[in-house]
Amino acid sequence: MNSTIHSVAQVQDPRPASATPFSVGLFGIAAGLLTLWLLRDSSTMNGAARSTAACLAIIATIAIYELFVARVYLRPSAGLAGNAARPLNIARVALRLTALASVYGAISLLYWLLPEYHGAFYNPFWNLIATLAPFLLVATPFYFAWMDTHQRDVDDAYLQWGRLLLRGERPANWRPIREMLAAWMVKAFFLPLMIAYLSTDADHLGASLANALNAPFSLSTFRFMYDLSYTMDLMFGTVGYLCTLRILDSHVRSAEPTTLGWLVALICYQPFWSLISSQYIHYEGSMFWDNWLISMPVLRIVWGTVIIALLICYALSTISFGLRFSNLTNRGIITSGPYRFTKHPAYIAKNLSYWMISVPFIEPLGWKLALAHCAALIAVNLLYFLRAKTEERHLMNDPDYRAYAEWIARNGIFARLTRSVR
Repeated sequence: MNSTIHSVAQVQDPRPASATPFSVGLFGIAAGLLTLWLLRDSSTMNGAARSTAACLAIIATIAIYELFVARVYLRPSAGLAGNAARPLNIARVALRLTALASVYGAISLLYWLLPEYHGAFYNPFWNLIATLAPFLLVATPFYFAWMDTHQRDVDDAYLQWGRLLLRGERPANWRPIREMLAAWMVKAFFLPLMIAYLSTDADHLGASLANALNAPFSLSTFRFMYDLSYTMDLMFGTVGYLCTLRILDSHVRSAEPTTLGWLVALICYQPFWSLISSQYIHYEGSMFWDNWLISMPVLRIVWGTVIIALLICYALSTISFGLRFSNLTNRGIITSGPYRFTKHPAYIAKNLSYWMISVPFIEPLGWKLALAHCAALIAVNLLYFLRAKTEERHLMNDPDYRAYAEWIARNGIFARLTRSVR
């Protein structure tokens, strides 16, 4: 009887539509992992090249669905007309290309000025740029020409920015330009990191798989699943920062408007995280979960399995975004996958895994140090709590997110748990 009532309630209170189905992300990650597997023994490709090929396989798989099945370019959010809305204007295209060139030039200057980007760590990113640059140079004018005839709002941010640069015409509304420049700053910061991390993980994944196959049901299996989870997350993170295209309805709708939102997000990544974690909120001690439980093999297996389940949930949360993952921006509201249960499955899973992996409460050097490590990890948890709250405040400007947040408040896992204990 109760299950029937629950089913009727679900029909009467359907989950808001997701910007992309979870199943499409699963097909994408299958294509990406298959590509990595097929190229694992390639003597002519390093980790950067293999991971780039895997990302392109993900993009191709999901883009086929988005363009030919869902036809997302016809959604109102894409801002595109099904047929040409106006004749092609070469002058407008030239202004937009000038605006884009100025953005690329400014970002390149920042990379050149900042020593952070001069080290070998970012070589995979520079290799990717060198590979993609010729294709972008050829494809971008054609894409902008198509956009000029199909975009409903002809006076977009690129056109306004180009007029300001070349003609000195100040826009009546600066918000589109601010959003466009903020979106490019997000991409300029996160894309090099994602590619560098993914390149390293793609190399590690093959080695950890070989170790796991040679020693099944051991710590090697945990290491492989650990590497696999973060590789899947990084592949979709990279894909998200590469594919900000209106034709795929994966463009940036808005960027985080507050300084606090940017600060708590950026502080969790390099180069800032190395300084913060080592000097102020270092929570890792001399004992980790595997050493702590070495004398309790059954509990060790259970503990490791829970960690992997959390990391898989974290990866699946990123996969849920399809082509739309990005920090600090709204590129469409996701309500599928783990997001059908709670608004922040990635943050919850990630922070719980930190406690289970580092076990800061276990410290052979004394309870005072253990207490300090626990306090530091609580500080990390608070950082993610602030990230969640600033993201919610930003996304609440989108009516789709407001509808989703209200649905989660009624049907999310925490709402159900609350009702079950009453």
